[in-house]
Amino acid sequence: MAAILQVNNREMEIDAILFDKDGTLLQFLPLWGTWAGIMTSLMTESIQALGRGADVAPESLLGIEMDEQKHVVGYDLGGPLSIASIPEIEGALAWQLYTRGLSWNQAMQRVREIRAAADEEVERERPTVPLPGLLPFLSRCMEAGLPLAVVTADQTAEAAKHLQWLGAADCFRVIMGRDQVINGKPSPEIVYKACNLLGVLPARTVLIGDTAGDMQTGRQAGVGMTIGIGGGEALEEADMMIRSYDELQIERVELSLLHDG
Repeated sequence: MAAILQVNNREMEIDAILFDKDGTLLQFLPLWGTWAGIMTSLMTESIQALGRGADVAPESLLGIEMDEQKHVVGYDLGGPLSIASIPEIEGALAWQLYTRGLSWNQAMQRVREIRAAADEEVERERPTVPLPGLLPFLSRCMEAGLPLAVVTADQTAEAAKHLQWLGAADCFRVIMGRDQVINGKPSPEIVYKACNLLGVLPARTVLIGDTAGDMQTGRQAGVGMTIGIGGGEALEEADMMIRSYDELQIERVELSLLHDG
């Protein structure tokens, strides 16, 4: 089912919308700031327990910014927390322990224990917050019969869980994580696969994301339009930029109009 997407005085007839998840559908810091804060704290303790923690800068472990109370208040859009997959993050943190004396197996085991503790706390808190205007926009897309998909660097099961917490999982026909493709973003593979499952062409889709990697993924896949949400230099490659989903309008295209065209 085709629809007309309106953004910044531009209209485009589309067959589907693909969304990144973190920072695009749900606010990044409530969820991943909580997780990264726990990971960083426990990693710092582990490094210091090895007697080699004097040189560690906790913020550097995951590319985050912390206030005096050790709350995460910012992150590097080009850093591991924003872009890397969970296995990649585990490997990067394990390297910190390996270079300080643990064997690789010991380092990976400790990192996975730390991740389990962080996951447990996030599971308890469920700190998912939608971006402004998101839920009404998803409702309008569903009313228009427009297929929606999520393409994320997160694992598929984790993405589905987060969207369930957000109350938005049923809005998406396809939820696809890094574990479902051979090559992650910015490879176009995840877009091709999602479009194939939706039965649409990339050129007839829009990709919405919050990082340069998302924009590169969309461009390499040949999507009809890339939309960056949030602003900043990281999104200079976007075809269009928005601050909120309130800036997007969607209208259903009736079959008679399509036939007339």
